[in-house]
Amino acid sequence: MSTADEIDTALDCARLREAWPALQQGKATHQARDESVAVKTHVFPAPRESDTDPLVWITLDGRNQRDGEWLADQDLDAATRESLWTEPKHNERRHLERSVFLSIVRVDSVTGTDELIGLTMLVEAKRAIIVCYGVGTLIDEVLDKVATRPTGTGSSQLLPAVVIALVKPLEPEITLLTDRIDALEDDAMGVHREGLARRVIEAGRQVLAVRRYLEPMRDEMNFLAFNPDELPGATSPRHLRRAAEYLSRLIGRLDSAHNRVGLLFSQLRNLDEAHLARAMHKLMIVATVFLPLTFITGLLGINVAGIPEAQNPTAFWLVCGFLLGVAALALILIRWRRWM
Repeated sequence: MSTADEIDTALDCARLREAWPALQQGKATHQARDESVAVKTHVFPAPRESDTDPLVWITLDGRNQRDGEWLADQDLDAATRESLWTEPKHNERRHLERSVFLSIVRVDSVTGTDELIGLTMLVEAKRAIIVCYGVGTLIDEVLDKVATRPTGTGSSQLLPAVVIALVKPLEPEITLLTDRIDALEDDAMGVHREGLARRVIEAGRQVLAVRRYLEPMRDEMNFLAFNPDELPGATSPRHLRRAAEYLSRLIGRLDSAHNRVGLLFSQLRNLDEAHLARAMHKLMIVATVFLPLTFITGLLGINVAGIPEAQNPTAFWLVCGFLLGVAALALILIRWRRWM
């Protein structure tokens, strides 16, 4: 670090110490570093009374080039900066020397497109940098709300609050998805089922799309709850455990919805198989009646000498009567065997 950077760091620390009495009184909980960029600094009271320095969480907009320039000026290695400034595609936790890197992502909407929103974050003992992709306002609001609490706040309180705030908008959409499955079940019991299988498959796809991102998120919260020392600045695993339990409840609802979709699809398949069996049964009845008739007419239609009654003018009507008798006998056999 150059001498100029050391001076800037010292000035930042001095500003924070000057604002600390006001922070303890709840008068200063949020300040913007630069109005021309989206970088925002959230300052929280230290979680322990023995700590003199506050906890600072900084949020950036991952789609704002000025924020990228601010991140490039930070004392971070190139790999970490690149990870922070890369839009996340999956949930990930990676432990560094004195920090932990996290990427948290979910689908934007249950019933909409598969567009992903989320964040990447680097958590240190006294600082965290969060790069938001489509959720900047949401994260700033929850951090501002947490900052108004009179008690000290650590990363083990802030991280679960961020995760729950990110997932909370999915809860009413999961309820709507469950209502859609209810309607599909009602439609499956009706007469008109055109396009129902396609809608069932689409509902199942939406359930899996949401669950695919919530389950790794739940696993990360469980890991940190059982290993709080792996999270810099953590004070208590209680909030991490609550976040994991909340995610487990949502995943349980999705599992129930997925099971219902599976049962519904099996029911539709059984109905289709029953419809096909009825059609094959009718075809079998027709074949049973016409098979002997086809054999007799084919036998009498061969072009060789010696066909009985070939010169008799009434032979045609005799053959027709005989064929009707054979058909009637076939129908009686079908009735007797209860094939229809």
